[in-house]
Amino acid sequence: MDNKIIKEILNLLPKYNCKACGYKRCDIFAGELLKGTTKLEKCPFLYREDFKNNLKELTELLKDIDFKGNGDNIDKDIKNIKCGRAEAHKIDDRLIGVLDGYSADFLLDPLPNELSCRETLMIPFNISLKVGDYIQYRPLGCPIPHFAKIIEEKQGLYVVHIEGPCHRITGEEKNYINVGIALILAFEGTIIHGKSPEVGHTVKFIPNHCMMQKVHSGVVVEVEGNRIYIEGIDLKVW
Repeated sequence: MDNKIIKEILNLLPKYNCKACGYKRCDIFAGELLKGTTKLEKCPFLYREDFKNNLKELTELLKDIDFKGNGDNIDKDIKNIKCGRAEAHKIDDRLIGVLDGYSADFLLDPLPNELSCRETLMIPFNISLKVGDYIQYRPLGCPIPHFAKIIEEKQGLYVVHIEGPCHRITGEEKNYINVGIALILAFEGTIIHGKSPEVGHTVKFIPNHCMMQKVHSGVVVEVEGNRIYIEGIDLKVW
């Protein structure tokens, strides 16, 4: 498979990593498209007005591909092409936030076999919540509502995985509890597209699931290999 075609397909996908297609990330979806095991119709964003030209180009690219025998090499080729939403905004090996244009030190990816980076929340309002609940909240300083699943509770704080808003497209019914404003106290994930910093350093990073691809900042509290825990989260970049 020509790497040029693979890159073209990756660049034309929305890169929202919303999981509406059934895959965790857009690059995995691209690989399955090239194997012939899924269809463009699985991505609802491609059928929005702002992606109609992308859909047309993708349809043209895929119609002439012979899918026989592609499976053995596609996964390797996709892995060798560093992708992700921030990849389209990489300038001179720097990661640049889409919304603010700031330079980030690294892209924060989920922990192995998880769907998104972990966020630790403090919810100011006294609402009865438990592990397994789905919540809707707006992080302080962020204009975008978040939809998440609580995976852990510790000393009144909640650790969540981002789950949406792909349910608004797929129509999947989930009982989201609206908790209002929440403070994001920490992120946990793995570092890709960057070098692991030392504990105590202030860093600038882009969470892979951030729909605005905005640069966040915080202080590194724990590092183990490429796994990192960051506290003191701030949407302002100093």
